Amino acid sequence: MTDYRSVIKQEKYTHGHHESVVAAHSARRASETAAFVLPELKSPMRLLDFGCGPGTITIDLAEHLLPNGSVLGIDNSKKVITQARNLAAELGIENIEFEVRNIYETGYSSASFDAVYGHQVLQHLSDPVKALKEAWRVLKSGGICGVREVDWGASAVFPSDQRLCKFFDVYNKVAKRNGGDAFAGRRLKHWFINAGFIDPTITTSTWTFAEQNALKWWGGQWADRILNSEIGEQAIEYGFANQQELKEISQGWLDWLEAEGAFFAFIQVEAIGMKF
Repeated sequence: MTDYRSVIKQEKYTHGHHESVVAAHSARRASETAAFVLPELKSPMRLLDFGCGPGTITIDLAEHLLPNGSVLGIDNSKKVITQARNLAAELGIENIEFEVRNIYETGYSSASFDAVYGHQVLQHLSDPVKALKEAWRVLKSGGICGVREVDWGASAVFPSDQRLCKFFDVYNKVAKRNGGDAFAGRRLKHWFINAGFIDPTITTSTWTFAEQNALKWWGGQWADRILNSEIGEQAIEYGFANQQELKEISQGWLDWLEAEGAFFAFIQVEAIGMKF
């Protein structure tokens, strides 16, 4: 069997798979992340979830497609695929599979899925249009592709803090150096059109953090990730920040989440394209 990890160019995933990252991704659920496309997904569809990570969204999608639908989740990280398989087995989800594959060239037959879904994946790819063209290829005629991407350039934060301004600067530079795009949301329609999807439906939603538990979750995870995940390692490697600056950014997040009136929000852009 061909190992598609070896024949496809490996992308540099900005976030990496440190436990702080995987824990944050494990908190995601389809009821929020896929709300824009869930009404279009019905049994007995077969769905491909690319960049599935630890599988929590994928499992929700599988349950949504019961009794006769099924979901196949792919990711190029063996670590998270193993975690996803274990979680599905623990929950007794049977209409689901997970495989280590690459969205640039999945290896699946053309016209083999009714739907394709991706959450926060294209922003990390050096060639998002190529990924969407592969999604288009594996879709059946009349099939749909639903994708959601953040736009870090559409962020609102209060109170203002130079340490958080430094965070955005470092994050954007690391993402760009890795071939990704921190402003992916605004380009999603353009990418879909260039991949062959005619007149995609575009919507937006907002991630908002203002309630205390939400503030602690958001600020706390980034205080951890900037110090311990691959984002911080890459920032130092590329010369965008030193260890002391990362410590200051981390403390900036911790101070922010305790600040009076603390608030953070940014938009998510969602696209649904059909293969005609």
